[in-house]
Amino acid sequence: MNIEFVFLDIDGTLVKNGHLVSSAERAVAKLLERGIGVALCTGRSVLHTRSLQRRLHISYGVYFNGGLVMHDHEVLAKSPLAHDTVTRALHFFHDHDLPFLLHTEAQTFTTRAIPRRLEPILQAYNFEPAETVPAEHLLQSTLDVYQANVFMTADWEARVQQTFPECLIYRWDAEAVDLQRRSSDKSIGAMALLNYLGIAPDCAVHFGDGGNDIGMFQTMGTSVAMGNAEPHVKKHAQFQTTAVDDDGVLLGLQRLGLF
Repeated sequence: MNIEFVFLDIDGTLVKNGHLVSSAERAVAKLLERGIGVALCTGRSVLHTRSLQRRLHISYGVYFNGGLVMHDHEVLAKSPLAHDTVTRALHFFHDHDLPFLLHTEAQTFTTRAIPRRLEPILQAYNFEPAETVPAEHLLQSTLDVYQANVFMTADWEARVQQTFPECLIYRWDAEAVDLQRRSSDKSIGAMALLNYLGIAPDCAVHFGDGGNDIGMFQTMGTSVAMGNAEPHVKKHAQFQTTAVDDDGVLLGLQRLGLF
């Protein structure tokens, strides 16, 4: 296979329970030594990803499920939420007492402290501390907001989706979802990056484990599902490797003949 670029999801692919898998770290180092490009392709924010990028020496990132694409600190493509959507969302979250975080390129905001009962979720995913600001400040802000993390159970999904038809909902915990612009998808961000680099999607591979990886599986030339992925995710990938904590990335790359 003529693979020139590798996209890697983070949680459930490189990271298990907040910790980077050592064999995955070695695998990324081998790719970079061979001159194969690597990008992290994640639902996480930029702030939530930067430390891992520095550790892995990866300069490319597709964040917010494709909502923002960057090379180091250069923005290559972006698809933020409409300001009207952010305004309506703030009112909705407050009216229904739904805890939330809002993410810009460089900051994370909330208007009320996240309830203590939800702290284990934030700790499990190594969230950066959020800045608490008055709602009026956010309503008047012109900053681009790429994503809201909304802490809500599944019984809220239909109502939220009906209220915000211009948004997509990606559930990543029994009590937490990502809410972002409908035109955002990891595959759209990845295609923007490949176009920038002049690499055909047929020459790219993606490793992932979640529902937000399906678009990548359907778009990249080669797709690999982690062994810990749900069956409805695995069926969209061409190959399956072992689980994240069973050297899944390393063994998958070896199977593809990349080292």
